[in-house]
Formats: sequence, C-alpha cells, structure tokens
Amino acid sequence: MRRKALRCWAEVDLSAIRHNLSAIRSLLPHGCEVMGVVKANAYGHGLADVSRRLAREGVRRFLVANAAEAEALLRAVPRAWVLLAGPALPDEVEWAVRQPRLAFAISSEEELHAIARVANRARVLTSAHLKVDTGMGRLGCRVDDAAALIARAATSRGVRVEGVFTHLANAEADPAECQLQFARLLAAREAIARRGFRASFLHLHNSAAVVNLPADPRLTHARPGIALYGYGEPRAAWRRALGRRALRLALAWKARVALVREVAKGSRISYGGTFRAPRRMRVGVLPFGYADGFSRRLSNLGEVLVRGRRCRVLGRVTMDMTMVDLSRLPAVERGEEVVLIGRQGQEEITAREIADRIGTISYEVLCGIGARVPRLTVG
Repeated sequence: MRRKALRCWAEVDLSAIRHNLSAIRSLLPHGCEVMGVVKANAYGHGLADVSRRLAREGVRRFLVANAAEAEALLRAVPRAWVLLAGPALPDEVEWAVRQPRLAFAISSEEELHAIARVANRARVLTSAHLKVDTGMGRLGCRVDDAAALIARAATSRGVRVEGVFTHLANAEADPAECQLQFARLLAAREAIARRGFRASFLHLHNSAAVVNLPADPRLTHARPGIALYGYGEPRAAWRRALGRRALRLALAWKARVALVREVAKGSRISYGGTFRAPRRMRVGVLPFGYADGFSRRLSNLGEVLVRGRRCRVLGRVTMDMTMVDLSRLPAVERGEEVVLIGRQGQEEITAREIADRIGTISYEVLCGIGARVPRLTVG
C-alpha cells in the first residue's frame, strides 16, 4: 500500500540499525560476534527486514523465542544460524529438529530426552546450547547440575551440545551481580570441561552488559537486543561508552488525522465521559487505538505531535480511535501527519517517554505496536 494511503504505520530506519550494530561491535572484545536478537518481531521493528539487514552487515547468528519466529527468520535469511532460546513445545520439536541451522536451548534432562527422542526417530543430529541458571530463576539448569546434564547429552546420540550460556537478571542496575553471574557461568563451564566437553560458544551479554560488564575474550558472542534498535540502558553508561557515536532510534510511529471536530464547552469525550471540555475545543480524531498498541493507560495522559506541537490525548483511548486536543492548531486538516513516536519539528516523543508515563519499559511499548500497523523500511 502507498504511504499516502496508510492511516497508521511505523517507519523503520535500517541505516540506524546498521549504525547501532557498528557501535555495539566497537565495544566488544576481538573475536566476539553479535548474535542478533530479533524475537518479538525484532522488538516491534519487523523481523524479516531487520534480519535481512543484519545479515547483510555480517551477522551470522540470531536469537528468537519460539519456533514460529525461527521459521519466519529462516524464510527471510535461509543461511542464518538460529538459537531457539525459549523452551520448545512437543509439536515445535518435531519441526525444529529437522532444521540443520537451528539450535535448541536446553535447561533440563526432560527437555534433552524429548529432543533426542525426536531427533533419533528422524535420524538427524540436532544442535543445542546448554542454558545455565546463574541468577535469573526462569530457565536453565543449576550450576551444579551442568556437568551431569552435558554427560547425559553426550550419550543421547541425537543432540550435540555446542554452546553454554546464561541470562542476566539485572544488567542495567547491578554490575556486581552481573559479575557474579558471569563467575557462576564460568564455574559451570569449567565443571563441564573436566568432563571432557569444550563449548564452542559462550555467551551472556545483553545490551546493558555490553557497557556494564568488562569485555572478556572468553566470550564468543554478545546478544544485544534493545540497543540494536537505539534504546541503550543505562543511558549514562551508553553515552560514556560511545560519545558522539550515540545510538540512533530506529522506529518512528505515525498516523494521519482522520477527522476534526468542534465541541462545545461541557461536552464529554469518549467512553465513560472521563474528559469534559472546559471550553469550546477543536478535537482531532486519530485512526489508532489500543488494538494498534497505543496503550489505554495513555487515556487523558498521552501526547502526540501535530505540526511539531504536542497535543494531549482527550478521554479514553478506544480500540480503533484516539482523540486529541487541536485547539492551538486551528489550521490542521484531515489527512495531516501525526507522530506517536519520533521527531516532528523541534519536538520528539520516544518509546522511553511513553513508558515512563504509564509505568512500564520501552521494550513493552515497542513490542506492543500491533500487527495491523504496517512497517515501512527506510535507509
């Protein structure tokens, strides 16, 4: 569909993602590669287009959360190596073991045996990375159980463990805890090595750890997610690390004014009448709502940009429409561009700002942009 025919869309700047990838690489030790994290539709940016651009820039390995994402990634980049980081359900295992460029994340003996059974039945050798729980408390085997699990994998025939990794619990705010988790991962690796197993891959760094943990030559990969898309946390640490090479925000979310209405003083707006006009007002009806990912928590609270001016949300955000105050912009007409996330004139609204308003994180805001919002690539 032509851009001028769109009511609500997101623009994804692939050159910004290329810049962010380069900036991240500059902070990694020699030989440590980026594993592109493209789960959750590349954090709302569009898995296929982002993955193709990362592959063009030399990224060879990617991380996804489930088999559906792995399938979409392999369609977009057939030569990608994929780590399926979430637990694979039985029907997902049936498909995944037959993908020679896919590796499972294994946390338990139960998972190992389930995957090995299917692989042996299919007469294939499938790859896996052993996940070690060093403090997240979500997935992964205990540090003390890692060596025994590796030993069982060695006798399973259908599974070849090629890597060991963990997930950091508080990399943004607690570097000391990150160091402790890294030490636990290394302890598991050393116990495994005493059993005669050498991991080809070792990884734990997320975006925050890239700037909060010292570079270590033992790591083969880093797994930056949100930083690839321009949102580096903690912000001060990223500023210090990159200076003028600051990360660039890759997504802008836009729409068009669908209707302009004049309402009388005292008029109530939207469901529940939670906003009553204190005076005669000019109201813009915008063609997006919570079904598109514009949170209902922004009711009477959020803002958008129109002609470079901030315009407040009036009343409750509805499923398909949102009303805003255009009283200071008497010349705005139907069809004019509205910015939900991004820059217009001298003003800018970021996913971080929206997250702060509604008490969440930028990840949720970006990942929540709905499937019916088309992603258009630029750059």
